[in-house]
Amino acid sequence: MNKIEHTPFDLGTTYPTKRKYDLSSGRVIWITGLSGSGKTTLANELNKIILSRGFKPILLDGDNMRKTLFEKIIPANDYGYDSRKAFGKAYSRLSHLLASQGFIVITSVIAMFDEIFIWNRNNLPGYFEVYLKTPIKELQKRDSKSIYSDFVNKKIKNVAGLDLAKEEPKYADLILEHKNNFTPQKKALEVMSVLTNEQYFLNLAS
Repeated sequence: MNKIEHTPFDLGTTYPTKRKYDLSSGRVIWITGLSGSGKTTLANELNKIILSRGFKPILLDGDNMRKTLFEKIIPANDYGYDSRKAFGKAYSRLSHLLASQGFIVITSVIAMFDEIFIWNRNNLPGYFEVYLKTPIKELQKRDSKSIYSDFVNKKIKNVAGLDLAKEEPKYADLILEHKNNFTPQKKALEVMSVLTNEQYFLNLAS
């Protein structure tokens, strides 16, 4: 069995030249953005499309992994800076493990740290980074988990983008900014059009 080598997290590494992507081998589609930006919804839409192409992707959702896989390592209710970064590194490692075995992995997490983005791009097979860039005011309107209202009412703290600084991706392969008429389905089609460069998806996304 081939040993999987892990490169230590290192802020001194740099971003390599962009690569070409296809769906015929292991790769990671990494979806990041603040809470409420639509990461999980986009991941589910991408999953449907990729399934329709005859592939079986693996979905890794940050909230689910926090509550299941890693809850005995890091307390699930600890949202401080250090624990967020630790969770982010764990998500990266798991994505690497699966993609290195040939799986298409769709990872949807906040984990907005330069260190993690850099490590991902230098180590994750076929890494494709999608940033859902959504204004705080829009996130506060959505607030499906009551995170932003609870913060305002001082019920919680350590909210990324508010009292916890976020490090926005500097080299995302695709930035999807908030538009009122931009449905999750269209976002997924745009991701696929950039990821595969197929005219079929370009036409559907337009």
